[in-house]
Amino acid sequence: MGFWDQALKVAKNVGSVVVTEIEKAANENREIQGKYETMGDTELIDIIFSDGFLGKSSKEKSIAYGILKKRGYSPEEIKARKS
Repeated sequence: MGFWDQALKVAKNVGSVVVTEIEKAANENREIQGKYETMGDTELIDIIFSDGFLGKSSKEKSIAYGILKKRGYSPEEIKARKS
């Protein structure tokens, strides 16, 4: 096997890993989105403003924020609901 054949094989393997990771992240986002869409507004507000060691990840916070915006909340209204 020549150099270019080997390089092509490595590139294909790297591409497969990248695609797998992208699919994994997309599935995780869809799972969180589905779970959060069933939650009430107050629960989503709590997620957005959770801090500390047990606080939610930035991904979870942004999904909760997006859901509230879809429900008609403005950024100012969301900030005003902070406890």
